[in-house]
Amino acid sequence: MSIPNEIKDFFQMESGQTLLIKGQPGTGKTTLALEVMSSLCESKNGMYISTRIDPKRLYATHPWVKEIVPPKNIVNATQTKLLDSLKGMRSAGLTNYYAVLDFFKVFFDEAEEMDNPMIIIDSWDAVLNYTSHLIGDSQHSFEQNICEFARDLDTHLIFVSEFANVMPLDYIVDGVVTMEQFSLPNYEGMRTRYARQIRLNKLRGVEIRQKTYTSTLHGGRFSYFEPYREHSDARIASDVVRIPDPGDDRISTGIPDLDAITGGLKYGSCNLMEIDHGVGKRYYQVLTALASNALKNGRGVFILPSIGYQLSSRDIFVPTNVVVSQPQGEEPEIWGKDVLKKWDVLRERTGRPILNIIGLDAMEFAFGYKEVLNLANLMIRKWKETNDINLLIVKSGQESMNMAIHTADTYFLVNELNGGLCLYGIIPRTEPYNMFLEERNRISMTPIV
Repeated sequence: MSIPNEIKDFFQMESGQTLLIKGQPGTGKTTLALEVMSSLCESKNGMYISTRIDPKRLYATHPWVKEIVPPKNIVNATQTKLLDSLKGMRSAGLTNYYAVLDFFKVFFDEAEEMDNPMIIIDSWDAVLNYTSHLIGDSQHSFEQNICEFARDLDTHLIFVSEFANVMPLDYIVDGVVTMEQFSLPNYEGMRTRYARQIRLNKLRGVEIRQKTYTSTLHGGRFSYFEPYREHSDARIASDVVRIPDPGDDRISTGIPDLDAITGGLKYGSCNLMEIDHGVGKRYYQVLTALASNALKNGRGVFILPSIGYQLSSRDIFVPTNVVVSQPQGEEPEIWGKDVLKKWDVLRERTGRPILNIIGLDAMEFAFGYKEVLNLANLMIRKWKETNDINLLIVKSGQESMNMAIHTADTYFLVNELNGGLCLYGIIPRTEPYNMFLEERNRISMTPIV
């Protein structure tokens, strides 16, 4: 989705709305402002007053805005151009303050002839800096007058500011949003990853249903992510679309976007997925997508459910090719050898390496950390002999996690971001991806850049 519904509601509530978009450099303020204009403004009825770039560069970096902002509606307000224009207005008899005010009023007068117009001033800080010697101590009055132009002439107005702190303009405008970057949880010694979010500080007259949303500039466009809904149906299903394995020595994850990131899961590999606090049960669809597709491709599947991940025979469409087993008994070694026999039966039945989904947290809870180490050594030796494909599920903070990390060929972390789910690779290193649950339990992944 492009912009949050709260922002759409804000601009559609009445004409002449004023919005301040602020944040540190590089957080995506300009792209957001142009995306708002593209989403809500009529064709060729947008105006962009820029203190930074000319039309050629704007279209080079944001080619999609040309339909909304034609070249004649891009105003070059760089320092030299702005001061030259003001010099001419002052020579016509206007005082310094009113020369600056009149410079901007001209654009509002032009916008009045448009249908549902919108003006972006980018950046407002530069305008104040360039004209500070002319308006003196009247900045507050100047900003109030600019906002009154917008309201009186029914023209939406967006200010873009590099200052993230609260400033006088925050109290004058109708709405304030902040673009932010923040660091994600990371494994020790790894380079920090960053994600973006939009914070809805104030939207006068609009109910803000969620204060912050994770966002991305993927493809050069701003978009935000709704919370990841928890689907009650986590069954291994028969109605999924089969995804071919990407190679003779790899299997598909059942999620095309994840296959593009990983290349699929290698035969004989140990793959680790860490589930961070706050994710809850919402990662189940990742497991069921993997298991469902493996079955569609004629592969046997062994599942040792993670704590809370409950499966019964009625949840599975090919019961003979699936074994669901819980850790039990007082002799972990005997239980482990029984598991190896079940793997052998599945492998003989399908004639190919099987997929094992192992909830390491359930094993640790049942047998304790030391016994898990012994069982893991037993299982890993078997995997290397048989080329089985293995996915270990661990929960953040559990004791056996370090052991799992050091045996993993791939290591992915799933965590919660603003109600959504984010996945990124530690081994191999990847940037973060937002996961979105589509119709029929299909999962798509979008880079958070």
